[in-house]
Amino acid sequence: MVTTHPYFNLDAFANPSTDLIWNHTLHLPYAKRNLAADDGALPTGEIITIPVNSSDDFWSAPHQLGFATGRPDFTGHCGGACTGYNGEWLLDNVPSPDSVVAQLASPWSGITADFRTNQAGIVIYTCYWMDGSILIKSDQGRKGGDGNVKSSGCVAIEAHDWVDGINQ
Repeated sequence: MVTTHPYFNLDAFANPSTDLIWNHTLHLPYAKRNLAADDGALPTGEIITIPVNSSDDFWSAPHQLGFATGRPDFTGHCGGACTGYNGEWLLDNVPSPDSVVAQLASPWSGITADFRTNQAGIVIYTCYWMDGSILIKSDQGRKGGDGNVKSSGCVAIEAHDWVDGINQ
């Protein structure tokens, strides 16, 4: 599918406590359902209603991306033996094209990013497969950091139609 694939770390990797994104807050107010995925992170065609306070619940209230770490269903959650997110949240009953369908915020930097789309869903990927080979911009990063994007060091937020919808 054709889509943008932007990666975000609203702290610019400069937070002295962490260069990961688990402290970023995500809110998906119109995403009460998502697509089930197999071990390869490919949709199975099953549509899941997201229970309140489950690992995928970003609709009932904003949650830090890392709020589900340590839960049994979080390991392997993004396909295979990974930890994090890599799936599509379906957008339902969005009132208007100007409505904010996703909001990412950092309490450390104070930056908030609002996302709007006319697409059917949003894919959230917490960069599990980043292996440290991508360099951080020279004007970013924390003192003493290694200057590379690590696993879980960013989050991608992608507007999509139904991922793999043609096959499902």
